[in-house]
Amino acid sequence: MADAILVVTKNGYGKVVSPTEFNQQKRGGKGVIGYKVTADSGPVAATEHVVTGEGERVLITTAQGQAILTPVDDISERSRTAGGVKLIDVAEGDKVVSVII
Repeated sequence: MADAILVVTKNGYGKVVSPTEFNQQKRGGKGVIGYKVTADSGPVAATEHVVTGEGERVLITTAQGQAILTPVDDISERSRTAGGVKLIDVAEGDKVVSVII
């Protein structure tokens, strides 16, 4: 059981990241990269706090009504700068609009 951050993009890609990968910023800090955004992945749609190893599930829905319910433990854990894996197939012109734990 470990705390983690789930990152999901508008085009249906996502990953789980350990919070220890994010360095604390001081005043004047420029922030840190949390996801390697590409034309395929699209911009980040949502981030959620999750706990791995407890059987949590995530519901991802799109603007056109498509939805998928998947266990958080089945999503690959990656580094904060890495791209993600395909979580949901998003149709042309559709996008992820909601992520619920």
